[in-house]
Amino acid sequence: MERIVLGYDGSPASGSALSWVARRVAAESARVGVVNVVARLASDRESALAQLAEAETYLREHAPGVAVELHRLEGSAAESLTDFADDADLLVVGINPGHPIRAAVAGALPLKLSTKAHVPVTMVPAGWVDSAESVTVGIASDGSSAAALAFAVQEAKRTGAGLRLVHSWLMPTPSFAGSAVMVATPETVMGEHREVLEAALTWVLDRQSMIPVQTELIRDSRSAALLRFASRSSMLVIGTHRRGLLAGSLLGSVAQEVLWHAECPVTVVPADAGPARFEEED
Repeated sequence: MERIVLGYDGSPASGSALSWVARRVAAESARVGVVNVVARLASDRESALAQLAEAETYLREHAPGVAVELHRLEGSAAESLTDFADDADLLVVGINPGHPIRAAVAGALPLKLSTKAHVPVTMVPAGWVDSAESVTVGIASDGSSAAALAFAVQEAKRTGAGLRLVHSWLMPTPSFAGSAVMVATPETVMGEHREVLEAALTWVLDRQSMIPVQTELIRDSRSAALLRFASRSSMLVIGTHRRGLLAGSLLGSVAQEVLWHAECPVTVVPADAGPARFEEED
């Protein structure tokens, strides 16, 4: 039975996350832990109890039979949610797309969760509308997307949607060997990246041959390549190196660039989750 932890604070974004979770568990057995985090010094905690009751009522109405647990935690939202969800299968929160500056002022909770959590984190945009589009997963060259790929396969199998594998590439900076400049040709570089994509496709077909799969090899940055398909995806799935929030801002984290622009839920899967974690569900 899947165990989902939902962060809920009554906001429109968390309302979309609540709707997404209800849709997910409506036709299957699952346990949903609804968590509301309040500051230790907050004087009014009654609103937290009202919000939890609101979420429970919604789940009972839209997903009858689901096991619902209500939890009010105190402290930092990011730390409380990640600690509480440490043994869960999925952590779900809402996000307000298009407002990275506002989110940074508020503490950038979605980014913190994506870098701290040891489980997949699904971030559902405010105004989310259910769709039957394919699950899109970004394929990296360094193996950091192995767990993300396994998660995406299971998600496509669960929903009956197709699967889209997206791998991007850019020309590398020319290297110098003595006085000579070593320049790779676009054909050579593209061929190397095509092998990465084909290896991912083979991995999928060896395990789930019945899932419709399409591949996309894009000459662009990883985030731009994924965002091309956001409007045609039921979910974007990406892996993470767990570099941390500050490192992500300096190194151009794909999650950071995708989250504020995606029109669909984005799931960040930590590399250390391991693909076997999701394959066990077969």
